[in-house]
Amino acid sequence: MSLRAQSLAGAALMLSACAAVGPDYAVPEPTAIERIETFPSAQSATTALNTGEPVAAWWRQFGDADLDALIERASEANFDLRIAAANVAAASAALREIDARRVPAIDINGEVEEQRQASALVQQLDPEQRLSTTTSGSFSADLTWEIDLFGRVRRSIEAAAADLGSAEALRRGVMVSVLADVARTYVDLRGAQRRLDVAERNTSVQRQTLELVELLYQDGAATQLDVARANTQLLSSEATIPRLQAAAVVAKNALTTLTAQPLGALDAMLSARQPLPTLPEFTAVGEPADLIRRRPDIQAAERVLAGAAARIGVATADLFPTVSFGGSVGAGAAPMSGFTAPGAAFFSLGPSLTWNLFDRGAIYARIRQADSAAAANLVRYERTVTTALEEVDSAISRYSNERLRFARLLEARESSHEASVLARLRYREGVEDFLTVLDAERNHLEIEDLLALSEIAVMQNLITIYLALGGGGEVSEGPAYTPYTETVAP
Repeated sequence: MSLRAQSLAGAALMLSACAAVGPDYAVPEPTAIERIETFPSAQSATTALNTGEPVAAWWRQFGDADLDALIERASEANFDLRIAAANVAAASAALREIDARRVPAIDINGEVEEQRQASALVQQLDPEQRLSTTTSGSFSADLTWEIDLFGRVRRSIEAAAADLGSAEALRRGVMVSVLADVARTYVDLRGAQRRLDVAERNTSVQRQTLELVELLYQDGAATQLDVARANTQLLSSEATIPRLQAAAVVAKNALTTLTAQPLGALDAMLSARQPLPTLPEFTAVGEPADLIRRRPDIQAAERVLAGAAARIGVATADLFPTVSFGGSVGAGAAPMSGFTAPGAAFFSLGPSLTWNLFDRGAIYARIRQADSAAAANLVRYERTVTTALEEVDSAISRYSNERLRFARLLEARESSHEASVLARLRYREGVEDFLTVLDAERNHLEIEDLLALSEIAVMQNLITIYLALGGGGEVSEGPAYTPYTETVAP
């Protein structure tokens, strides 16, 4: 390289080190986080909540092997996770494409051409005359390099890197949602099975009551109306069973989809009735500031904001000239043997400048668009943080209060059972009429079902807390991205 070329290259490197135009991004501190130190509902909760670090693999606290297996399967094969993995791969490729602009681009071209010709007169006189053949060739290598004087390339790389970060955060968000959906659907399944047990036990009790009334009717101690009322109560109890059976099937089928398995693949694992998972003794909810680190949707919103800020710089760079450094080297000759002849080779090297001096109105409009987009994304970021805080606190409140309700329903079940037994005894002794028995048994049935529903709600609300905290997204990287081209036959 000549001294002049070396000087040009050195100047290009120095110029490319200039500061980039546009704002230098810094992660904003959400005002919603600054205003509170702890979740209000966690402070007032009477249940086992604390401000410790939330458990990442929260589902393992339930001690349910079937749930653990379903979670593992879903994290490896879920359809939405595979889509999210592909989106991350696309964003990563886009970043690599833009990052490649930092180094010179070299295009290599080569051409070989063979020409055969003869004069028309020779062809007329002697058609067998062989054509003259001439072979020519050319070769060139072209170099282009945009000197990043004003940070157009750097800001573009920042924007693409932010897009990749957003895609990765969204993938983690999908992971969090999928794991929570699996757990909630599993609770739905075991909850339906739990209510089936309750309904079948109550049906058995109603059947015994009907048999008792029929015996008393035969002895003249009961009326035909009593028998009809007992039979109605039995049929009403039996009518609840098909709906619960259908709910169990629906939940089981949903789990097959969430785990990306064929329909019926989970029947062997899930058809047998099992109790609901066990509640953990304590639940850590962390501090509000933890959400910025844990919630994928907050991280995604922050990365979108970072990308929007970088694009202000990309738009602003259009106000300034684009300086490129280019060169070309090659040779051409006809015939091919002339490649070594003087003048066959060529060489060029030098800078070029492009400047849209008469398009500044449109450029300023694009800058305003980019600035407005960044302002909107800042508001979205603040809204995302505020919504996250609300979701966590509301979930804590629902969980805490549902546990209190569950405790009261446990007491109510004992009382309703005692009332049902006493009513039946007093009816046999002729002290109470049969309507009292029916009311007592109907109330006990309702309390049993409400207790089962409350137990399900407690589990669901706890899962919602983990979802709102953003737990589970950092546990697994999820399914690997499989390029589409690998599945195409050659």
